[in-house]
Amino acid sequence: MLTKMQIAVLNISMFTYKLGFERAYDIVPLRRKQKIDQLKNEKDKARGLAAEFVLNYCLMEYKDKENIEENCIKNLSESDIEKSINDKSAFSYEMEYQYGGKPMLTGINPICFNLSHAGDYAVCAVSNVPVGIDIEGRHQINEKVMKKCFSEKEKNWVNENEEKKQERFFRLWTAKEAVSKATGKGLSQIIEGIYFQVGDVLVLENEDLKSVYNICEVDSLRDEKYYITTAIKQSEK
Repeated sequence: MLTKMQIAVLNISMFTYKLGFERAYDIVPLRRKQKIDQLKNEKDKARGLAAEFVLNYCLMEYKDKENIEENCIKNLSESDIEKSINDKSAFSYEMEYQYGGKPMLTGINPICFNLSHAGDYAVCAVSNVPVGIDIEGRHQINEKVMKKCFSEKEKNWVNENEEKKQERFFRLWTAKEAVSKATGKGLSQIIEGIYFQVGDVLVLENEDLKSVYNICEVDSLRDEKYYITTAIKQSEK
């Protein structure tokens, strides 16, 4: 089976002004409204809306696993979003949550997907196999997280170059998050230990994970200091 993945990237700006937010809020599913209602920060609410719209775009565009393109990245425009919400089956998908909180689509031949959002962007990865995606950046390094979740080798690599410290931290953190989300085990697995051989290319050090998941770093937003990484399950041989 050929492993395929599509990544969609959406700027949240269309949801940050009042009329745009209200129109978008009115048409998203109740489960998303309930999540948004629990948020106090207006930008967090906009990111929550953007996450649902980027997911809807992907699911309307790729309703069947066979339609998913191979390793393609698309930056979405407002017209892309308009087209996806005008689809007659827009927002009609149902979800269930696995142990660890990972959402999964229900129904026949469901597409695998994962969402993440940070700063001005929401991202979604869809695949024909389990996938995880994480985006981070534009904020300070969390030293407590690094102390708790990084190996000594990883910490030394991050700290040895002050100029590249932030870049190295977020490259590692998004990779750890992506793997944990692909497996569905979440933060507990990161704390237990997802470690990497560090350098120009990040390679999983854990043999049990290395043989199952491929890591892909996406550089389309690096100029804006955002870091995106995916973890995708390898095809069965």
